[in-house]
Amino acid sequence: MTDNELRARMRQADPAASMAAASPDEVTRLLEQTVTTTTVVNKRQRHYALAAAALILIVAGVAGWALTRPEAATTVQLTGPGAIAAKCVEPSAERLAASADFAFAGTVTALTGTTVTLDVTRVYHGTAADNVEVAQTGETSEQLMGTGKFESGKDYLVASSAGAVMICGYSGEASTPGLSELYAQAFPG
Repeated sequence: MTDNELRARMRQADPAASMAAASPDEVTRLLEQTVTTTTVVNKRQRHYALAAAALILIVAGVAGWALTRPEAATTVQLTGPGAIAAKCVEPSAERLAASADFAFAGTVTALTGTTVTLDVTRVYHGTAADNVEVAQTGETSEQLMGTGKFESGKDYLVASSAGAVMICGYSGEASTPGLSELYAQAFPG
């Protein structure tokens, strides 16, 4: 494409090509008017714009908080195991899956009197919860696998049936040999 062809193409695209050219006096007057005229900014409009922007930021902040706020913590309360009346049968994954209505992994965060509070790290079966409170009673070694009772800072696997902690090999310290495998078999996935 040559310069002449480019000029011809630009003339065809020019929307003012059909208008008459401005006279030198008209050009001078328009230039002077453009240079000397000052635009007045309405300060009220600026204040309204700032107020509207602030309102939008506040509404966006409240909406963002409402959408992302953490859910209220849910706490499940269980009763501790009672006194052992008979010896226990060897635990099985089938019985654990059939009998437990709630099973979870958790860490003891508080021991107050006879109540133990566990922070739930995983729910194997049942309704999701953030915390579980267990009424700890007795000192029988057969109650929980491991040390036999809850201790602060330790991790536990706990199953319950009808609101009571299942004992006899179904609940205890997470590090107890075979307990995590029992839960994995009873609650796959």
